[in-house]
Amino acid sequence: MSRFDYKLSPGARVYHCGPGEPRPDRRLFRQRILWRLVSIAIWGGVALFTALLYLALTLPNIESVTNRTRSPSITILDRRGDKIAALNELYGETVGVESLPAHVWQAVVAIEDRRFFSHFGVDPRGLARAIWRNLADKRLEGGSTITQQFAKNVFLSHRRSLARKIQEVMITLWLEGKFTKAQILALYLNRVSLVGGKYGISTASEALFGKPAHKMTLPEAAIIAAMLKAPTKYNPAANPEASWARAKIVLDQMLKQEFITQRQYAEALLYEYKKPVGTTNQIRYFTDYVLDELSSRAGEIASDVTIYSTLDLRLQKTAENVAKSYVEKDGPKYSFSEIAAVVMGTGGDILAMVGGRDYQQSQFNRVSLMKRQPGSLFKPFVYLAALASGMGPGDMFDDRITEIAGWAPKNHDEKYVGRITMADALEKSVNTVPVQIAKRIGLQSIIASAHKLGLVDRISSDYSIILGTSETTLLDLTAAYATFANDGTGVIPHSITKIVDANGGTIYERAGSGVGRLVSESDVADMNAMLRKVIEGGTGAGANIPGANIRGKTGTSQNNRDAWFIGYGRSRIGGVWIGNDDNSPMGSNSYGGTIPARVFKAIMTYALGQE
Repeated sequence: MSRFDYKLSPGARVYHCGPGEPRPDRRLFRQRILWRLVSIAIWGGVALFTALLYLALTLPNIESVTNRTRSPSITILDRRGDKIAALNELYGETVGVESLPAHVWQAVVAIEDRRFFSHFGVDPRGLARAIWRNLADKRLEGGSTITQQFAKNVFLSHRRSLARKIQEVMITLWLEGKFTKAQILALYLNRVSLVGGKYGISTASEALFGKPAHKMTLPEAAIIAAMLKAPTKYNPAANPEASWARAKIVLDQMLKQEFITQRQYAEALLYEYKKPVGTTNQIRYFTDYVLDELSSRAGEIASDVTIYSTLDLRLQKTAENVAKSYVEKDGPKYSFSEIAAVVMGTGGDILAMVGGRDYQQSQFNRVSLMKRQPGSLFKPFVYLAALASGMGPGDMFDDRITEIAGWAPKNHDEKYVGRITMADALEKSVNTVPVQIAKRIGLQSIIASAHKLGLVDRISSDYSIILGTSETTLLDLTAAYATFANDGTGVIPHSITKIVDANGGTIYERAGSGVGRLVSESDVADMNAMLRKVIEGGTGAGANIPGANIRGKTGTSQNNRDAWFIGYGRSRIGGVWIGNDDNSPMGSNSYGGTIPARVFKAIMTYALGQE
């Protein structure tokens, strides 16, 4: 028997294979494998084609790449009709690469896509690097070219997925076939968002350097290019150290890629960023407040509108300058870092609003949004409730420690004078007399008094509120004091008098006379006389303006965390607060009669002089 013969069971077929010939069953096996691979390839190709077709059909309208959309424009005028802001103008001046200094686009190319002019929209090296890291780290990473970034930012969502990445590549290839490299770079530079949600390097250059894009210097171009990675993190106005550290990397790359010389590099390193004069944007606290009121007055805006506001631009600038000077000069000495101020007319019209020391660093409005303990600013509402109950300014009390519900507050200086009138107690900001009033008329009468004048925030049913422990805003407190200045008639703070559409049609116009009388004539006369004594010889003496008949009250919260002054004269009401955003205590010399009273005096001297 040959070694190729096999002895099998009866009925089995015997195959005779010559030397080197594959067995028939092996040939059949290989054929089956081959057909399966072909089948997989065919159906895989069909699936891939179907997926690509689907992704292609679901692409956005990329033919509209050169069109720029915008939200409705909102123009805000001051009370004299002068323009103070034009909001929602999303795009700045369109720039072409040829209109820019070479170092502007070179900085962008050097840090974002060094092979921009040599690849076809997708950089194989960068893509390979990204794929490798994706596989190694189990996460999706960039590797995107400038064209890909433009495709993603303009047409697609930022959701990381394989489908989105494939669509990105499709759009990229279309862009590269449709436009020149210079055109793509210009489209990218005009659509990139760097500052305040607006688009284009023109808006960024104006905001950061106070100049158009075509006047940017080499280090300024490096700063702009640095911001492309993370606009907020590398904003030179907010984070100068991080911004310049990243800008140096941009300059290093420009030198390495021979875009600049060693001398240009060395000169650029000497640059020091300074905010352009007049770009603190403090007026934005007011315009933000206007936009909040706009939604309640006119609903959703679908077309361009013009808003006639209550702002007095000259007074606003004065208030900004006064606030800025006091923070810079006295902030370190008195251990405060923030300030807020507001001026109203007796109708509740907001004439000036300073929501903080620097809008670019913090957009939080400390006039309308921040809630803090008012301290002794709350006491007039206690005395108003006392007057409403039948007491009078001349009623006598004993200035002594008085306990109520297990609580016995002391005077600020822990000194007591014995017999004292209610008017004198308010003048000296005595703590013991409000406690005795609360014992007589009840806590709910005091809470009702505060609510009636517009302090609508929840006031706790705790006797400590009579010394100002329930938090409220500077705006609400100032509006409440406006009731005293307005002979007992309540006011509603407002910033808009009229809204018109693009055709001049009136969408909204303020009408009505407010909320009506809240305090009787006799009681408001008594309150005005008592609050005048606070200025003449009490804690508010620092706010006195000769001949202006100023009336008002100081306030200091526990541990000197907040210091306030609110006062009024003739037809103007002003409120001032100083403190720290982290609620940390100020120095022991920081109380309502010091810096707040002086800031009030400086601002209101100008405000009352305008009448």
